[in-house]
Amino acid sequence: MDIVRSFNDFVPGHIVEFKYYWIWHQGILTEVDPTKKTIKVIHYGTKHLFATRTIVEEEFEVDPLKQDIYISRADPQYSYTPDEVIGKARNRLGEQKWKSGNRSYDLCRQCVFK
Repeated sequence: MDIVRSFNDFVPGHIVEFKYYWIWHQGILTEVDPTKKTIKVIHYGTKHLFATRTIVEEEFEVDPLKQDIYISRADPQYSYTPDEVIGKARNRLGEQKWKSGNRSYDLCRQCVFK
């Protein structure tokens, strides 16, 4: 994973890692808006820490200069194209198959790698 230093480092269809409820969390980056300083991410989200996890597409305000955010660029030989990754992730929106042993990275792995 590479640290994000500017909005130019964000690449839709790749995995981003960021703090979510003070815990390191991963999701699929779908959109970047440098003007609004926001990114959209598909991930296992929740309304509060102990609620049921649901795959959602959520917008976050970010400042790469003040926050630690990482991006993972998968080897194209072993991964789907960014459009395919986003499509696979969007097809799972609303899913609630998260189990306590799962990690947010499991969703990313299933969408990114062949």
